[in-house]
Amino acid sequence: MFFSAGYVAYFFGGFLGLSDGNDYAGLARSIVRGEGFSLGHLYPLALVFNSNIPQPNNIWAPAYPVYLAGWFFIFGADDTSVLAAAIAIMWLLILATYYLGRKIAGEFGGILATALVGLNQSVLEVSLEGSPEILTAVLLAFSVLLLYCKKNSLNLLLSAVIFGLAVMSRYQIIAVAVPMFIFLPDRGYRAAVIWSAVVLATLSPWLIRNALELGNPFFTLQTYGEFTKGMGHLKYYYFNYRSFTPMTFWQAALNFPFYVFKKFGAGLVFFSLNFPAVINYFGVVPLAYGLRKTFHSGTPEGRFIGLTAVSCAIIILLSSFDGHHWRHLINLSPLISISVVIGLGRMFENLHFFKRKLAASLLVCLLFFPARFPFQEMELWHNARAVNESKAVYEMIAVETDPEDVVVSDVSDGVWWYSDRLSVWMPVIYDDLFRAMDIVKSDFIYLEDTSKYYSGLSDGELYDFHSRMSMVKGVPGRWGLFKRYDGTTIMERENQI
Repeated sequence: MFFSAGYVAYFFGGFLGLSDGNDYAGLARSIVRGEGFSLGHLYPLALVFNSNIPQPNNIWAPAYPVYLAGWFFIFGADDTSVLAAAIAIMWLLILATYYLGRKIAGEFGGILATALVGLNQSVLEVSLEGSPEILTAVLLAFSVLLLYCKKNSLNLLLSAVIFGLAVMSRYQIIAVAVPMFIFLPDRGYRAAVIWSAVVLATLSPWLIRNALELGNPFFTLQTYGEFTKGMGHLKYYYFNYRSFTPMTFWQAALNFPFYVFKKFGAGLVFFSLNFPAVINYFGVVPLAYGLRKTFHSGTPEGRFIGLTAVSCAIIILLSSFDGHHWRHLINLSPLISISVVIGLGRMFENLHFFKRKLAASLLVCLLFFPARFPFQEMELWHNARAVNESKAVYEMIAVETDPEDVVVSDVSDGVWWYSDRLSVWMPVIYDDLFRAMDIVKSDFIYLEDTSKYYSGLSDGELYDFHSRMSMVKGVPGRWGLFKRYDGTTIMERENQI
């Protein structure tokens, strides 16, 4: 717990820009302000369905923003509160892994599994990103633990409620419900029906809210942009999100089947490379060995490893079609670490060579080998420094704009969180840029990287951009805040000059 808190605090300079932490924090701030569960940072695609900004959240699950809102209500909405909330939930993950691990693998097994989670580089990185996977992992671990406890109605009901909250933290975790009742201790058909009904009841307020606010209880913007992300046919990774062209998975599959298959194959390759890194490489060996030795044994350990393996397979398959996010595996980090410990124990039991204390010590050390050191730490340090340096620019944006202004930006989530201004993500198609600005009545553009944006424009587009926009403040070749001209023509402005 001490190490994890120090690691997260040292490398947290603000949100990294590689996760969605700004969005979750902004949603929590909206809740505390009494503005409802609303987004003030929108994708252009969102404007197709609702031109208002802010608009009711149609992307993110609510559990983590609600958790953050509690911290914001007490300590205020800023990075310090987010950091404290991240450390607290990391500690809960450590405790949840310990209690579940002790139940499955005994006292020493629980301690070893806890250390595997608390010192894992991938888990620590996700924790300081302000992303909901850590909360999801905590809730999933406690839900499973209750099913392993004494068979009574209270534990069954609590497990279902907590699992429902886990789904409210990360929607993908709903797919783990099926293997949970296949591999966990048998409680009978009646218990499965009751558990499923309570999970649905836990989700029902959120589904009702979506039906009232969005017109569809299951509406989410991901169904129109996530499945086509990185498909290969579209020239930009986030093409659909940053355009006015909704495309469902089925539309993509019917029109571009080769590219969808290519994306799925690329996803499998991506996870085959990243899955070992998530458990520090060597963990794959005892995990596979434990699965081979215990899967058909019918023992609690075998059923638990079966749950872990099938859950990992489901998440990998979904994410291969989805956004290729290795972070989704962190949802299962308590299950994975405990399964690794079970497999390591079977190695010690079944192979005489590994009974030697020196060999056992070396294998345990391999489990804690920092797979991404020092590259992850160098990247985190660089990102923290960059974010700290950019905060002054966000403060400038807040000064140069009015509270009701909308800013179109290539870092719109940062503008929303740090400048407290409504924002729209820069459209990928140049012709859509001013269309988006007109829809939301925006006069401001902030570019974090002007050189990168200019390089993607044709000469005509670059001329058009500067004929419409003037730089308020900026550093040539780096960043710039632009404001739309007041309607005068280029000739009139030249005459004034």
